[in-house]
Amino acid sequence: MKHLFAFAAVGLAATTAFASVPSTPVTNEAIQLQMLEHQWTQAAATGDRSMLNDLLDDKFFEVLPDGTHRSKRDLLAAAALPPGGSQVLEDMRVQVLGDLAVVTGINRYTPAQGYRAIEYRFADVFIKREDGWRVVGARMRRKESGGI
Repeated sequence: MKHLFAFAAVGLAATTAFASVPSTPVTNEAIQLQMLEHQWTQAAATGDRSMLNDLLDDKFFEVLPDGTHRSKRDLLAAAALPPGGSQVLEDMRVQVLGDLAVVTGINRYTPAQGYRAIEYRFADVFIKREDGWRVVGARMRRKESGGI
């Protein structure tokens, strides 16, 4: 029941987020991709390796703001957020192009309690496999006045 409530809350949040972005068409796939973004953020924050393994494609790679590259294996080995840390996704936009999708937005990251939030712009690339959508690539940049 607890999982059902969390799933419903994420769905409602995704639908509400889309309501404020008129340029993004609301489709079932777009909502599903937003929910996957939230699941990914939650799994990374809590260190849920099983969920991360399911969400990330085996060919996944990520480019961090400092230019560092991380693979799926690197992300699975990364530590969870310390107590008081958080990540909040905002201004998500989804573009589905057949079996490929791009999700962009802002990740408001607070490393631990007492620290100021840092905003990052992100662009994540998903591919639709036989068993569902998987993240294949990610890029984060420190939020500035410009784009990604």
